[in-house]
Amino acid sequence: MYRYLASLLFILILPVLICAQEESLPLTQAVSDSLAQTREREILSEYGFRDSNTLREVAERLSIGNIPKWKNFLGIEPANTKLDDMTLRRLDITPYRALLAQQYSIYGYTELSTLTEIAATLSIPLKKLKAMLGNEDPLDKSWDNMSLQALGFVPDDIQVQAAEFNEHIVLYGSSITLVGMLVVFCALLITSIIIGQLIHLNREPKKPDTIKMNSSGKVTAASKGMSRSIIVAAVTALHMHKQEIEEHRKMVLTIRRTPTNQWRASGVLSMPNREITARRR
Repeated sequence: MYRYLASLLFILILPVLICAQEESLPLTQAVSDSLAQTREREILSEYGFRDSNTLREVAERLSIGNIPKWKNFLGIEPANTKLDDMTLRRLDITPYRALLAQQYSIYGYTELSTLTEIAATLSIPLKKLKAMLGNEDPLDKSWDNMSLQALGFVPDDIQVQAAEFNEHIVLYGSSITLVGMLVVFCALLITSIIIGQLIHLNREPKKPDTIKMNSSGKVTAASKGMSRSIIVAAVTALHMHKQEIEEHRKMVLTIRRTPTNQWRASGVLSMPNREITARRR
């Protein structure tokens, strides 16, 4: 009974789960498919081919000059001529992919390439390329990872800007060199100024104030800026210190006894044994 109810409940919930999975599909894939279909309709009206045309016919319609490079981008063998008479549908190639391959064979990039990739391919600074395309903010990075298609440009627009850049590349390089030299010169100038000011950090210590006196106690020389009261106080302190030393020396001489040698003193003193010995002789 319970198994029957569980099976019935699972059958009832299954359509809800399927619908939920369908709703959770990423929107980007749907947008990409819609965009591809739109571009294929534009390709049909502009170039006049579809997936039922052969590879040779598509190459003629797109005016492909470097067919091996074009075929290499399509992921097929460039030297295999038997593939030229096969349709795009049979080769599993969409018309939009054929157009992207044609752009890559001519420019080295496609309309789906980002500005960062295009700048690296054309050897143009990314900030300069963005400025030439109309983005004057050099700190704006919102365009860096956006494709030409998302920005509303075509490869021909990039080629025009690349030709203008190559035409003025000498002036552009000279300006960059000049700015670089000015930056280096300013850095060296600031460094030299800082090094010149370091001498003030290692100044010699200030010499202490000194007073020179002769043997009689008369002041012969004194430091500049020293007042007379300071000189009098220093001489007085020196005189008092000298008197204190003299008093201490006299006290030491009074208390200290002269050391004597008893063996030497015995020759001077009149000892009884000496008198007795002298009489016997």
